[in-house]
Amino acid sequence: MNENLRHILGTNVRRLRRAHGMSKVDFCMTAGISRPILDKMERGEANAQLDTLCKVAAALGVEPRDLLRSRPPRR
Repeated sequence: MNENLRHILGTNVRRLRRAHGMSKVDFCMTAGISRPILDKMERGEANAQLDTLCKVAAALGVEPRDLLRSRPPRR
C-alpha cells in the first residue's frame, strides 16, 4: 500500500470512527483489532492486512473499498 493510500485510509477511519462517537478503545473492541494497529492505521503508518481492513470496515458499517476512497460515503 503506498503512502497516499495509507493516509487516505487513516483519515477515513478516524473520521468515521469519530462520526460514530466511538473512542479508540471501544472501536478496537468492536472491530476486534488492537489499539496499536488502530493508532498506526489512523496515523497512516500501517500496511493494513485485508482481514484487518474488512474488520474495520464492518465495524464502521462501510465496504472495505470505501475506506480507500478520497471521499467515502458519509455515515
